[in-house]
Amino acid sequence: MYVRQGCRYHDHVAGWAPPPLPPHWSSPGRPEFVGRRAELTKLADAWSAATRCARQLVFVGGEAGAGKSRLLAEVAAAAQQQGAAVLVGTCVADFGAPYQPFLEPVDALLPGVANGQLTSASADPVAPESAGADRSRWAERLTILADRHGLGVSADSEREHRRELYDAACEALQAAAEQRPVLLALEDVHWASTAALQLLRHIVQRTAHTRLLVVATHRTTAPEHSPALVHDIAELYRLDGVQRLDLAGLDVDDIADYLVKEAGLPVHRAPRYARRLHDQTAGNPFFLRELWRDLAGRGGLAALRQTNLQVPASVRDTIEGRLNRLAAPHRQTLELAAVMGEDVDIATLVDAAAWSSDTTLTALDEAVACGLLEWPSGSESTARFPHALARQAVLDLLPPSRRAQEHARLAQVLEQRLHGGGRQVQRVAHHYANAIGLGFQDKAVRYLTEAARWADRSLAHEDAGAWYELAASLSEAPDRRDELQHAAARSHLLGGNFARARLLDEQVATSVGSPHRLQAAIGYEAASWRPGLPGHRAVELLRDALAGVQHKPTDLDYVRALASLGRALAFTGATHEAGRLGAQAIELARALDDDDLLAHALQASLWHGLRPQDAPAKLARATELSQLVEHTGDMGQLGPAAYYRAIISYLQGEPAGLDAAGDDLTRSARATGQGFYDYMAGCVRYGRQFMGGDFAAADRTCRELLQLGESFGTDDTEGPYGVQTYMIRRETGALEQVRGLVTGQERPTEHWAPGLLALYTELALDEPAARLMWWLLDESLPRFQNSAQWPAVLAFLVEASLHLDDQAAARRLRPLLAEYAGLNLVAGQFVALFGSADRYLGAADSLLGFGEPEESFAAALEMDTRMGAPVHRAQTLAAQAVHRSRRGDANGDVEELARRVRSIGEPLGLVRVMRQLPGPGRPPATAVRSSDLTAREVDVLRLLGDGLINREIAERLVISENTAANHVRSILTKTGCANRTQAAMYAVTNGLLD
Repeated sequence: MYVRQGCRYHDHVAGWAPPPLPPHWSSPGRPEFVGRRAELTKLADAWSAATRCARQLVFVGGEAGAGKSRLLAEVAAAAQQQGAAVLVGTCVADFGAPYQPFLEPVDALLPGVANGQLTSASADPVAPESAGADRSRWAERLTILADRHGLGVSADSEREHRRELYDAACEALQAAAEQRPVLLALEDVHWASTAALQLLRHIVQRTAHTRLLVVATHRTTAPEHSPALVHDIAELYRLDGVQRLDLAGLDVDDIADYLVKEAGLPVHRAPRYARRLHDQTAGNPFFLRELWRDLAGRGGLAALRQTNLQVPASVRDTIEGRLNRLAAPHRQTLELAAVMGEDVDIATLVDAAAWSSDTTLTALDEAVACGLLEWPSGSESTARFPHALARQAVLDLLPPSRRAQEHARLAQVLEQRLHGGGRQVQRVAHHYANAIGLGFQDKAVRYLTEAARWADRSLAHEDAGAWYELAASLSEAPDRRDELQHAAARSHLLGGNFARARLLDEQVATSVGSPHRLQAAIGYEAASWRPGLPGHRAVELLRDALAGVQHKPTDLDYVRALASLGRALAFTGATHEAGRLGAQAIELARALDDDDLLAHALQASLWHGLRPQDAPAKLARATELSQLVEHTGDMGQLGPAAYYRAIISYLQGEPAGLDAAGDDLTRSARATGQGFYDYMAGCVRYGRQFMGGDFAAADRTCRELLQLGESFGTDDTEGPYGVQTYMIRRETGALEQVRGLVTGQERPTEHWAPGLLALYTELALDEPAARLMWWLLDESLPRFQNSAQWPAVLAFLVEASLHLDDQAAARRLRPLLAEYAGLNLVAGQFVALFGSADRYLGAADSLLGFGEPEESFAAALEMDTRMGAPVHRAQTLAAQAVHRSRRGDANGDVEELARRVRSIGEPLGLVRVMRQLPGPGRPPATAVRSSDLTAREVDVLRLLGDGLINREIAERLVISENTAANHVRSILTKTGCANRTQAAMYAVTNGLLD
């Protein structure tokens, strides 16, 4: 075994054997490959980097027919000749399986995992007795991804394990790469499902030091080039080793080379005709190939020499000309094949065709002869269309009524062969759904529903939601339609698209007379609290639906809805009524002795606000729910339980409880695969990093949380992200860069007023700070007091009163602050951490000349030390130094405290804390000087200030694009800037531009 650049692998180890290349990639009938020299060079460079344990991803884009697949085939063949394992996956346009294009690659890896030829890097080498069980679980997860079977749980269960599936795929690829470099070739990812794109992101993020090259082809033209695909590519493009390669058309020289090789044209005569063909095809390789095939059928070179050369206007015209030359049975057989798909199973085609088997097989031979189909090398059971464009052209020429008939014929043949496979069910559903005009609505609904359930069991909730919606749209029975629509909402909820889930459930919940109204109202509320939306609409829907419930105390849905209503009320601020309903729901659930119902009631009750007096009861409920999860196995309930244990542990200053809860949150996120719980776990991780002073890591976590929040449909997380990054910027002294953007005349009703006050305070804008502080105290305080943000509002107000030496404001705030004595202050989902409230009490008492500030500071320091929070310790020591300076203590006492603050603050970059120290020696206003940057980083920063992007910076400085990106990340971390625009402003304000 060898180690190279952080990547371990076996050299020349006999083990797992990779599959051969797809037959159609080595078919002898393929046209000559010409051009693409620059593209081949870039891909060769990417392959070279990948073999040195630097994972690479190349998106190869282009219009339909641009030659993406052929280029990929050439690269794959070259890699295979060098000893690589080539894994090829494809996507299809029509109702593809959830995890395409990963089905074939995972299917190829499965035997090596099952037989022990591929071993996980995380396996325990000293526990051979558990190796078999671990390998079995690993293989089972891969089997699910390969669409062999779904998980053995109900579709209504939240016991999800999507992250484990994704990890299994990563481990299999890494295990294969330990034996030999791997080329993962993914075709037509513009047709990939949401679940598949999530898996691609997961693989790319987890394999940075793996001998892996991923090449993914996609179309760059509408409608396939969707906004979702653009977003996914952009997100991955930010990572190291990820690049795009868009294919332009072949130039005249390339076409001339093609004519020489394919048509035998003399070299000196080829350019003349190449220019004519380039004008007609714009260099599109598929158009060129089809045009030459058409010309070859009319005399080849003789037709090409005609002065009045007539070129078909489109591929459709070309295909239509060839179809017209076929006999009717042969043409209809080809049309049936087009309805079947790009890959044509001969046995199914023979059974479904209206003609004899001899006629059908002869039709296939005729289609191959005229270039409309091809026989992949070594395949006798499957034919295929040479390109998706060819198949689409045949479909476009097929009348809608005939197409529906062919779909019905195929559906019936496939239905007879059905034996439970998810992919087969999906194909039957697809064909019946396209034959509804012939009276097959009921069968379409049946099989779409089965396909959706299969997708849910395979954790592809996004696909399941879409298929349930399609089934609902085809259902003629109103009650059945509502049932399917609610099922679609449930799948979208599990997939993290809360906005879509709310839309669907609201329609059902307002459907008069529907028996599914109550369940839909419960679902609407579930999709509202997760992104933290106000609960007013959920309250309306739940109350309306509850009004018609019979046998209330014994109705499970009634009790479930009662618990949901309590939570919805809490999200309107009605915490007292919410608490009453929550307690009632818990009591009823206990009486019914239903663990799942009790878990729902306990979980819902946790969200009824978190004032200090509520913490002990909330912790008891969260602990009971965690214990209940160990019994029920419902990991979806562990997330909220662990979150509340985490936030109460921080509130009460219990670091061991915080660590245990944080670990459970991570475990819940990994087990469920739901982004919401991943988000909650990330917030706790941010909190640990912040109070530990690891601001660079905290900033990275913030950006990851923002990106994760973008997956929640329209429910983004920009608000929490803004507060989290503000907290980092102010501690590192990086707020000076926004001074020019703040006038002091901002309208508080157009902003989050407490945050605006905090910004005024930090920038020492005293007049607007005083005006806004009293506006909040006199007019707006009650609307914040029942919100999860209240501790932050309180802290920002106290900080403003201390900065302004406003004793009247501090006197108003002290009773509100005293409620938190002995506790820490934390707002929202670890959005803002302020440390001990006793520090704020001590500072306020110092300003007021009241009480015993030293006792408060001592209590705060004990809390900060117990929590292992150096940031909070430095803040407390600085506040104590200010108090002693105000009291007139000996300079030695103050200086000793200042020394202790600097010993903590200087290594961590706590600029704000050190500025608060009394007397001389404060750091300058600018947090990071240009001298803190390397010479190369200063050069890069200057170019950022000039508006250059990474690629342009790399060209200007003659460095790689990855190196330029690394410099930019380092600059953002050192300067505390949130993005490139702020970095450019930093360059201006620090005089780094000419």
